[in-house]
Amino acid sequence: MQRNFRAVLKRTRPSARTSSILGIAAIALAASAVLVNKRAAQAERTHLPRGRFVTVDGVRLHYVETGSGPPLVFLHGNGAMVEDMLSSGVIDHAASTYRAIVFDRPGFGHSERPRDRAWTAAAQAALFAKAFSQLDLGSPIVVGHSWGTLVALALAIHHPASVSGLVLASGYYFPTARSDVAVFSGPSLPVIGDLISYTVAHMIGELTGGL
Repeated sequence: MQRNFRAVLKRTRPSARTSSILGIAAIALAASAVLVNKRAAQAERTHLPRGRFVTVDGVRLHYVETGSGPPLVFLHGNGAMVEDMLSSGVIDHAASTYRAIVFDRPGFGHSERPRDRAWTAAAQAALFAKAFSQLDLGSPIVVGHSWGTLVALALAIHHPASVSGLVLASGYYFPTARSDVAVFSGPSLPVIGDLISYTVAHMIGELTGGL
């Protein structure tokens, strides 16, 4: 019986090779986390905020405002930020007629994304409705791009007094089975998402950025 117990214990112990692989992986992840934090700090020093901040429900939102006239708000999609809207030239063009305001959505650019809530389109819409009020925008026209269209729609549905019209570009409105959702959902998972975001995500972005 003792011999059988030893045989079972031997089979359940991780092999030396497996332990070595896990150890190397842990060291690699730790090294990549140090590298990512260093580059993130460098990027923040290099790319300083180009606009101002408004704090709503404890969330600090970065925005750029230019021009004068009726208010026109821009909400970007995933993987984007204020700078993308500015570099496109659309903000400068709009500023010739409108009071153009472009926000970094929570977690993008220089805007905060506290972990005390799920940042659904409805949650972001509630935040922006209050931001509009604090900035005295009245009921602006809201331009939503890609995922930003969902926030724009949520504003119109749940906070109709906060918008006077919508312009929706490249929106995704109806759920369908998509393989890319499974591939790119990792960063949204608790714990696993943090591990990915603070280690390999930055390097994957750099590798794919030139494609």
